Amino acid sequence: MRTIPTLLSLILTIATVGCGSGSAALTGPETPRPSVAAIEPGDDSSSDVAQVPLEAPDYAHRIEDLHGWSLLAARPEGAVFARTEVVKFLIDLEDERKVYFTQTARWEIHYDFAREFLHSAERPVESHGAFNVREYRTVDRRFVCGSLVHYLDADTWTFEMLAGDDLAGDRVLRAFEQVREAVYFGEDLRYRSLSDLNDRQIAGVRDRLPIIATDELLGDLRYQPLTQGVTFGYLRIVRGALDMAAVRRNELLVTADVPPDLPLTMGLVTGTLQAPLAHVGVLSQNRGTPNMALRGAHDDPRFTALDGQLVRLFVGPQDFKVEAARPEDANRFWAAMRPPRPFTPQVDVSESRLLELCDLTHASVPVAGAKASQLAEVCNMRPRIRTPGGFVIPFAHYLQHLARNNLVAGIDQMLVDGAFRDDRPTRDRHLRELRNIIGRLPVDRALVRQVRRKLRSFGTTRTIFRSSTNAEDLVGFNGAGLYSSVVVDANPTEEDVVNAIREVWASVWTLRGYDERDFYRIDHRQVAMAVLVQPFVSDVIATGVAITANPFTVHRPGVFINVQTAGGSVTDAGASVPEQHLVYTYPETPEPEVLSRSSLTDGQPILNEADVIRLTGTLVAIDQRMRPFYTAPANAVDVEFVVTRSHEVVVVQARPYTVVYAASPE
Repeated sequence: MRTIPTLLSLILTIATVGCGSGSAALTGPETPRPSVAAIEPGDDSSSDVAQVPLEAPDYAHRIEDLHGWSLLAARPEGAVFARTEVVKFLIDLEDERKVYFTQTARWEIHYDFAREFLHSAERPVESHGAFNVREYRTVDRRFVCGSLVHYLDADTWTFEMLAGDDLAGDRVLRAFEQVREAVYFGEDLRYRSLSDLNDRQIAGVRDRLPIIATDELLGDLRYQPLTQGVTFGYLRIVRGALDMAAVRRNELLVTADVPPDLPLTMGLVTGTLQAPLAHVGVLSQNRGTPNMALRGAHDDPRFTALDGQLVRLFVGPQDFKVEAARPEDANRFWAAMRPPRPFTPQVDVSESRLLELCDLTHASVPVAGAKASQLAEVCNMRPRIRTPGGFVIPFAHYLQHLARNNLVAGIDQMLVDGAFRDDRPTRDRHLRELRNIIGRLPVDRALVRQVRRKLRSFGTTRTIFRSSTNAEDLVGFNGAGLYSSVVVDANPTEEDVVNAIREVWASVWTLRGYDERDFYRIDHRQVAMAVLVQPFVSDVIATGVAITANPFTVHRPGVFINVQTAGGSVTDAGASVPEQHLVYTYPETPEPEVLSRSSLTDGQPILNEADVIRLTGTLVAIDQRMRPFYTAPANAVDVEFVVTRSHEVVVVQARPYTVVYAASPE
């Protein structure tokens, strides 16, 4: 046997690691959630209602100048794009086609305005539900309802209908022309379609409508809030590649590009726009650490003037603010971020058989880890939702590997060593040594034979050995990217299988994994690794990530879908823009809104409207299945999927997700 370094030289049996069982172990550390709602009154968090000018009328029939616009416009907290001003309008078709431009911060929805000002015994305004059906989805409607939006970064004015509005194209054109005549920026007004339905309705009048595509607006977008809230940190502008090992948890990073991974920090600012559900975005959202993009941020004087200093950053729905901060405020904030109590993951070593994925349930976390157990719940849903299937090497084998090779007591001693805990380079060196040792020591040959036998049932396809621990994919601790997955070619040799298993096992002890668990007070000695072994899905044309909530506003329930061609990636950093759909699920029929097309497809859709509707049904079903297993603050499910050539959706991961919403007006 190879020599073990001094810190890892003591011998202890597997019983030292401890075991236990539990029925629903999807909850992680009790972590306070920083949010915009917690910002002190009178600062950046002031609501739209508070910003209504005292002299603002409830409505106007014309908008003659910028002052008239400013009296009516709202800067909505739930806008899909930041730095926008909105004025909603109604055209009353029963009153000489009179236009009403509403004071939109005061009257946030068309119905409330119509009921207050346009209802009478002779011409009643129906109930809210009846209004929504009649005024957006029937030919026999009283009102044409829409919005005027000023995109400040692009200085572009648009006329927009609801994504689910089926108003005929000739009537859209008449409404557009009437509104254009009533506003001072009429010559600059453009029609923006929000959905495939909008596009179909205006097909016959496209040549008479000045149209702007959403992708044109994205090209001019400068500010993008991804995780809103307040944070404190030592601002560090990163030029060149980000050295992950050099990142400190009390830093606020400003990078030119979107990093592929993000160790625990107090926040992230990127100089290029981000794919909303990219890896760093999901990490930031689940940690509750503010994340924003600002084109050219690494050269912006608002940041360069504070480089190296302790700062307070506010990321809001419409803008941001960065300023120097006091150490006492930062220390108080950092202390409040950590969980109040330690968290001990559950471990059950009683099961050593290779387990079929679809035989597991959410209660299998102490045996097979959260990733495998939650995907198993999806696998067991009816009507059936396809997953790649596969099998799991349970925790017992990882723990036996440590014990059989006399590593457990050495790990215990390493974890309490002062130099290891206090000096990051020392910690990095010892963790590398430990991973190398785990990756060299022999694996139980009986286990390897069992795994190879199971692999033969997959046929001639590549396989992936995926991490599945009891310290990831939990409520309060996402842990995305902390551990490794390994791709193995078809017909692997014994050595291929051994190396894949050892690499996944060893990834428990990455520096980023240790540091993040340590911040969240997770007991490292109780962290165990299972291996989820799955065949690759064939004929994949696209990959995607979705969350089962509307991330922009809690008031309009929906699902948010990002998808990219098989040659690109939604979760990795990069310059490509994914196709994005926001589907509202509160109407009787889901309403898809197209936020962007993929930059890799020359504007051609990856998913057609029928695909999006079917996928939405799958996401809603997964949400209904999984959410009862979660506790606060999780309020959605993060779902990863692939799409096959036959347009079948295959779900490859499901885990808790927390959307941090802006403060709502009182």
